[in-house]
Amino acid sequence: MRKRAEKENKEPPTCEWSTDLSLSLVPYWFLVALRIIITLLPQNGYIHPDEHFQSLEVVAGDVFDIEANRPWEFNTTFPIRSIALPYFIAGIPYSGLKFAAPFVSLWFNINIKTPYVMLVLPRLFVCLLSFITDYCMYKICYLYCQNYRARLLTLASSYVILVYGTRTFSNTIEMVLSSLLIYVVADCMRLSDQVILQDEYLSDKYNAAGTPVERVKFYKMRSALPKHSLSWCLLIATITITGIFNRPTFFAFAFPSIFFWLQRGLGSKSIGLGDFHLRILTFMISALPAAVVYILIDSFYYGYLTISEIRELKLSLDNFVVTPLNFLKYNLNSSNLSKHGLHPRYLHFLVNIPLLYNVLGIVAMVAFVSILYRFNRKNWSGRQKVQSIIGLMTMSFILPILMLSIFPHQEARFLIPVTLPIIFLHSQRIRYFSNTEQWCHDNGTAFKYTFSRGKRGSVLLTLCLEILKSHFLVDKPAEGIILQNSFIHMKW
Repeated sequence: MRKRAEKENKEPPTCEWSTDLSLSLVPYWFLVALRIIITLLPQNGYIHPDEHFQSLEVVAGDVFDIEANRPWEFNTTFPIRSIALPYFIAGIPYSGLKFAAPFVSLWFNINIKTPYVMLVLPRLFVCLLSFITDYCMYKICYLYCQNYRARLLTLASSYVILVYGTRTFSNTIEMVLSSLLIYVVADCMRLSDQVILQDEYLSDKYNAAGTPVERVKFYKMRSALPKHSLSWCLLIATITITGIFNRPTFFAFAFPSIFFWLQRGLGSKSIGLGDFHLRILTFMISALPAAVVYILIDSFYYGYLTISEIRELKLSLDNFVVTPLNFLKYNLNSSNLSKHGLHPRYLHFLVNIPLLYNVLGIVAMVAFVSILYRFNRKNWSGRQKVQSIIGLMTMSFILPILMLSIFPHQEARFLIPVTLPIIFLHSQRIRYFSNTEQWCHDNGTAFKYTFSRGKRGSVLLTLCLEILKSHFLVDKPAEGIILQNSFIHMKW
């Protein structure tokens, strides 16, 4: 009995994959190369002017000290966008370019300050950031003993990753942060499930122990269990605040993950409402440092706050600007949204999801309708446990779309942060696998997944459609962008 308890206390569960299941990632690495090639060979078009004018235009003007056309979102009277994330996307590459250009010109007599480099360098940086989503997908699949090959192939071949994952959109950063947040929360959920299971097992043994020696032994084993209730709280809060200052709509994508992190283990013997309230308080306190940093950055940048005012302590609320708050004030006014176009509130579900995810989006919508039907019929047979990875992914896919559908201005790119959950949930329904059935026991919980034989042709057709979409759906002429970069080039 002692060996069994020590084993459950110390050894983490492992996944034993069936040899019949191919986990080769050769096709995935081909798609990785394709993503980089698409970035280095930019098309003569753009999806939306925002990919240039809400990041590259502003930062290029500041870094290279040239005249720039600042969009209205970055005006000093009522700024609604934080400058921190655009500087992260474009400021780091441009600063590196500005530093390296004189040396390259001196040593190799090559001018690297060209319109091509100006366009591609930030895109390449964003492309590298997009691989964080790939990494998060792999780690989540590994943690929960799920097939990562199917999901990575679907992710790497998707229109969203091949196009939006290589563009300088704030939505792309939102997708990366959302994926990272889901992964961190999924890791916390698994740790909590493991520790709670071991704690309850040792607690039962402690209560059943007949001698003081055995009680002391089990008490020490319980005390040696790792702390999990507040795990990664600071990181989760920082990611959330960073996402909100990047795009305030990030709250819609972060809410399901935060809620699942808060309610981990509720209903067990060792976790109660007191732990839930403590987590909320700790999360709010942990969010303060990042929020203060971003507010100070924006306040200094937009001229609301100066060093002299700090030295003389001449400070008031007017010295600080909170760009997410201004963003909400602007977008809650329907007359402001009408300037950018009003859409029916069903557009995200009926048009934008199929547009972004093709067959996968249709499958996801059918699955969502099926959930609603079972809920309406009160048919709970085969339902998933709420506090599970499937529950987290389902809510991370459905709730953000429902929340964003409240606003009448709906663009497809607003939904790309749901890429990881939708692919995790439904990718295996459109992929080809040989017949195999796998059980994996994780902390006493059995995960069963079955892959049925499908048609390879349908998979190839889906892949071809995604690549064709990535080429032909970016058809807006980019003469303005080329002229803009050429103007910057001439200024140098």
